[in-house]
Amino acid sequence: MKSYIANIVTLLLALVYSELNAQKYFVSFTDKANNEFTLSAPEEFLSTKAIERRTKYNIALSEEDLPVSTFYLDSLKKMGVHILWPSKWLNGAIIETYNTTLIDTIDRVSFISKAQLIWKSTSGKTIQKFPDQPINTFLKSATETYGLALDQTQTVNGHLLHQEGYQGEGMYIAVIDNGFGNVNTLSSFTHLWSNNQITGAIDFVEPGSDIYNSYYTHGTAVLSIMAGFIENEYKGTAPDAKYLLLRSEDNRSEYPIEEYNWVIAAEYADSAGVDVINSSLGYYEFDDASFNYSYSDMDGQSTTCVKGAEIAFSKGMLVVCSAGNEGVLDWKYIITPSDGEHVMAVGAIQPDSIVANFSSYGPSSDGRVKPDVCAMGYLNAIQSTSDLITRGNGTSFSSPVAAGLAACLWQTNQNLSNQEVLNLIRQSGNKYTSPDNRFGYGIPDFFAAANLDNAIRTNDKDNLQVFPNPFSSQLHIIKLANPLGKAVLTIYDVTGNVVSRKNTNGQQKITFDGLNDLPHGIYILEIIESSGKYTYKLFKE
Repeated sequence: MKSYIANIVTLLLALVYSELNAQKYFVSFTDKANNEFTLSAPEEFLSTKAIERRTKYNIALSEEDLPVSTFYLDSLKKMGVHILWPSKWLNGAIIETYNTTLIDTIDRVSFISKAQLIWKSTSGKTIQKFPDQPINTFLKSATETYGLALDQTQTVNGHLLHQEGYQGEGMYIAVIDNGFGNVNTLSSFTHLWSNNQITGAIDFVEPGSDIYNSYYTHGTAVLSIMAGFIENEYKGTAPDAKYLLLRSEDNRSEYPIEEYNWVIAAEYADSAGVDVINSSLGYYEFDDASFNYSYSDMDGQSTTCVKGAEIAFSKGMLVVCSAGNEGVLDWKYIITPSDGEHVMAVGAIQPDSIVANFSSYGPSSDGRVKPDVCAMGYLNAIQSTSDLITRGNGTSFSSPVAAGLAACLWQTNQNLSNQEVLNLIRQSGNKYTSPDNRFGYGIPDFFAAANLDNAIRTNDKDNLQVFPNPFSSQLHIIKLANPLGKAVLTIYDVTGNVVSRKNTNGQQKITFDGLNDLPHGIYILEIIESSGKYTYKLFKE
């Protein structure tokens, strides 16, 4: 009997040991042959909203949109591996096996191009996760409307968009993070459940686990900056939007599998018809240093994560990402996927608009402006899992400030493409004409961005010439055909204040002088005459 028990214990220990030593790989397929889906029937693998987005912005369906071949997945299962998640954009699957010798066999299969290790069991975590959350606790404040969240919204003029009624209604935001502890019970999210604004929650790390487990605090804080609302106590940047909650990040370790989880989460967001992705995550260093990236990899095309982010953008979504908190570390640079050409990387400023010392530096390694913009990421008001409004630091918190307001900006004109929205936000930055490697294009003005969009849409330059642009001390307006009739010419700053005005009657050329003392930034010239109204976007050097 003792021998029998000893054998059973040995067997159980062996099974436990095998599980502990299971490894995870990404298996890449050579093609999508033998596919049960076809591009002629996209409704079988994309939501109606996702199809409408492609139609609206003339985005052609491609093989990228097709799910991976179920024939290939079934073949892998028969080899004895466990399939965790397929990825259509990367055309492969995350698999798990403790039989590492099997990988050699898999590598030789005709429809498999590569099997790459992306996770293995470690004795302990070496990379500090989410160093952007040194929180000082405050009790809830009853300050009017925004409570403690006023500064983070007001520094980028988001409150002015809100006053115009743009608070994210009709927009759909995916939050890719580490889980969303107590979001199902906390006061600031009650309105989301009452109004059916949370459309789903998927765990790509531990499928089927409780995504609202209180162990996950980072995603809760990030979501609150956008979605949180307690009347007269707290208000996020897009409280009326709908949200999709996606867990890609594993608190227990730092391995490349999290990049693959991220891409698969973004695929899911696309299929669901999401407009904006917020990702307060980033990668460059791993528990196993052999996986580490170098600064040269921050070129917008080399990392797994940025490839997924760029594909997400190509499908019509706006991708907003934290720039990183490496500013005071040896690395100091942005981290992926914030290096993407079409990813809006958000650095962090303090409430006084000075850049936070921890905010990562640009440019991308290929010389592009990064971060794109900066928003408040220091002493941000956030929801804690204990139902208190607290404070936190990090670009993880500047990113959702910008992402929520980007959704509100897009709400003002839903005919804009994601590229046009991104351009407007960059152009509204206070350093747009002279970007640098800390602020990027500067601190955006979301209300001004909406005004700029209006200027672009109403502009008619056929018979008018406005120069120089950018201007410094003078601005000239010439009517190329007939002279201007009785007209009023007004220069506004981005908040709508009049900075200069002229009346004319029958002149062909009008000059504004004495503009030297105007602050650098964006201005709008409005010309009203009998034949119409003209608006121009101008830059002051």
